[in-house]
Formats: sequence, structure tokens, C-alpha cells
Amino acid sequence: MIRRTALLVTCVVLVAAVPASALDLNLAVGADFGGDFDLGGVSLSSDTGYNLGLEIAFEVPFIELGVGLEYGFSRGASIVDLDASYYQIYGIGRFFFGPIYIAGRFGYANMSVSTILDGDSGAGGSWGLGGGVEFFGKLKTELLFNNINTDLNYTSWTIRLLYTF
Repeated sequence: MIRRTALLVTCVVLVAAVPASALDLNLAVGADFGGDFDLGGVSLSSDTGYNLGLEIAFEVPFIELGVGLEYGFSRGASIVDLDASYYQIYGIGRFFFGPIYIAGRFGYANMSVSTILDGDSGAGGSWGLGGGVEFFGKLKTELLFNNINTDLNYTSWTIRLLYTF
């Protein structure tokens, strides 16, 4: 009975470990630049903002698919007193051509603002499109165009550095 239990536990651990080893964990740090806030007829330039993200991804030949969570730290806007931060949950796909790839992500975002709009600007869809280069199988650099569609629309270019664990 003890042998069967030990064998069963070993099989369960092996079955659970194989998929876990096939998943990559990507830690992403980045900077948004060239950003704009759209207040419905009024467009404001955004200050440079920084973001931190985490992705879980798996690879099939030539494609990496995954889900991620990103937090955009507070950033200001030109001319007016506005601070905005966001978080987004997204699905991402990277299509590889050797070490070079194109990337697309689609998801849900929530933006919080202070001062001018006082509170939450609501939630909505988000998307990003761009590309990058993978180095040594562990390090990626990306350039993405991002669009966050809430009551306060935000568009930007983002440079990200991703490390794969």
C-alpha cells in the first residue's frame, strides 16, 4: 500500500512539474514616451512614465503565447495638473522569425487619475502592437505602440526589457 501511494504521489508530482517547466515567467520593466491623453477633443502630451509587468507564457514552434499584468506608475501631463496611473491585464502573442519577433497584446485596463478628473477614469479595452529582439533565450527588448481606451484615452510608445526565468 505504501509503495502504491508513493508511486501515485511521484506520478502526480511529475505530471504537475512537466507543464510548469514548459512555462516561462517574464519580468518586464519599461518606459512610455511620446504619450498623449485624449480628453475628448483636448489632447495633452504625457510625461515619460515607467511600468512594471509580469507575464506567464508558453512556447509552441515560432510562437509564444501568454497572459500578463502590467502596472503603469503615475505620470503627469503638460499644461495641466494631472497624474495618471494604470494597470492592465492582457493576453500576448509573439511570432518569431529567428531572434526577431512581432508582438501583439489585447486586454483590459483601468486608469486612475488625480486632480483634474478626481478619481477613476473608468476601465476599458487595451491593445498594443510592435516587435522586438530576443537575446540568449533569456532577454528580450520590445518596442510597442499602446492604446488604453478608457474615459481618458491614453496612447504611447513603450520600450520594454523582459527577462525570462
